[in-house]
Amino acid sequence: MNALHNLDLFAQATLSIVIEALPFLLLGSLASGLVEAYVPRERLERLLPKGRLAATAFGLALGAATPCCECGVVYLARRLMGKGVPPGAAIAFMLAAPVVNPVSILSTVVAFRGDLSMAVWRCLLVGTAALVVGYLAGGKKTEELLRPLSGREPECGCGHDHGPPGHAHHHGPATVPGTPFGSLADAMPVAALRRRARREKAASALRHAMADFLDMAKVLVFGSMVAAAFKAYVPAPVIMAMENDLALAIPGMMALAVGLSLCSQADAFVAASFSTFPLAARLAFLSLGPMLDLKLLLMWRDVFTPRLVRLLAFVPAAIVFMACVAFGIVTGGAS
Repeated sequence: MNALHNLDLFAQATLSIVIEALPFLLLGSLASGLVEAYVPRERLERLLPKGRLAATAFGLALGAATPCCECGVVYLARRLMGKGVPPGAAIAFMLAAPVVNPVSILSTVVAFRGDLSMAVWRCLLVGTAALVVGYLAGGKKTEELLRPLSGREPECGCGHDHGPPGHAHHHGPATVPGTPFGSLADAMPVAALRRRARREKAASALRHAMADFLDMAKVLVFGSMVAAAFKAYVPAPVIMAMENDLALAIPGMMALAVGLSLCSQADAFVAASFSTFPLAARLAFLSLGPMLDLKLLLMWRDVFTPRLVRLLAFVPAAIVFMACVAFGIVTGGAS
């Protein structure tokens, strides 16, 4: 009978978290696809200030206007650095964008039943960590931080869809046999070309959004199941020990955030489900997860040099731990 009760609790908790988070996952995926297809990176690069601190701060501000998850932003940051964007700006953008954008802020507020304070503290903590890591990385040259391209990205760095393997990629107009000049531009009116370009951009945005949504939905379901299993099957004495001891709750929730590898546009609903844990521990979960988890570590190893990977792994974790311990002491471990 107890086993059936636990299974029922597990199923209800999983379904509740997934249903609450899915709309924000879809909204974030659509926003990410639109940014990828319609925001010209070259224009952003021209706006970048030259100073190290100013460039890092600009990267943080850019993250606030770019709704995207931590998965896609890694390769976007790599492309920006490859095009000459200062490393400090690209790294600050990469760490901050998944949290300080409007979609993640709204999802955090909704998950915590309209309480704006958790979203504010989360943005402040992640923004601080992004500035520190970005400033430290900004003192290095790009070639010291990037690995050679591994083939996952187009070598041209254009950001366009290149089609399936073996599909030729052209930056210029496509050729059409039998036309006087052999180009599509000569065979079609300008208005038709513009309509075609608009359709291709819209299709590209939808493809990116669909891919992001499917990737993140799988991780969300898995994370929701782990959170539900924790509530349903972990012995009550263990949970009570973590609930009542900041020294256990904060590192425990940080480790859970790294292991679950949730999307930043849905992790607030998982964090909110741990309602009996101290607020500082849930803040640690929300702040560290988007900056450091298992999937990010694998991506970083493929994109960045070991020096930058160590910086990205240890500095945000140290900042989150110290800040959340201080927050917990000041708030008295409030739930």
